[in-house]
Amino acid sequence: MSGVGSAVVTLPVRESLLRTSRVVSAALTAIIAASVPTAHAWHPIFGVTEPDQSIPWSYLGDQGPENWANMSPDFAACKGERQSPVDLRGGQPVQFSPLSFHYRSNPLSVLNDGRSVRVEYPPGSYLVAGGREYELTGFHFHVPAEHLVNGYQADMELQLEHRDRQGRMAVVSVLMQAGRRMNSTLSRIWEHMPGGRNQRFYGRQTGINPVFLLPNDRSYFTYVGSLTEPPCTEGVDWFVLTEPVEVDASY
Repeated sequence: MSGVGSAVVTLPVRESLLRTSRVVSAALTAIIAASVPTAHAWHPIFGVTEPDQSIPWSYLGDQGPENWANMSPDFAACKGERQSPVDLRGGQPVQFSPLSFHYRSNPLSVLNDGRSVRVEYPPGSYLVAGGREYELTGFHFHVPAEHLVNGYQADMELQLEHRDRQGRMAVVSVLMQAGRRMNSTLSRIWEHMPGGRNQRFYGRQTGINPVFLLPNDRSYFTYVGSLTEPPCTEGVDWFVLTEPVEVDASY
């Protein structure tokens, strides 16, 4: 089913934490995408420490998502009409180009930036989607998941970030469900996760390849949305894989 996508209906706009919605024109190539407002979409990234006070936004409190758009002119998109994350509803299978992952193994590089823990990735790994090539720049996790599917919220969400030569962004989302299955790639990341702000781990002898974090079934939901944190840039191609990955609950 790797060549199967799902057409869904979306109404994204971020006006408050609960977000009201209004219909957006279907400028999503070959599909109509949609979302339903949800109060469950905003949660700290896994591994977060206290926010860096020099940066005036957070995931919680007065500096939380409902106020992002008012904090800076650079954050104006945070009240736009194509904001992510969304609740994907009413998916209908349709034939799209399969996602083609060309990820290389690399030494593990993890940065705690004071707000989240992110795995950085060097050039050379890329995604091909719809005939467009996007280079993998890094990935991070959210606990619980940001995206919902028909109201269902997974325990964790992996977001793999990509950018093409023209600067267009694409994010592949992998929903993860707590279970008993060990994942050696995830175990290596967790084992070396920096605990303090601005700390970094680089393991020349600790290799990872994020392809081993993907499900066997690469079918997906797709829509055009935004970054899920300031500056909330819109025009991001989202590919939310339909099959959750089971990971050990100890993570």
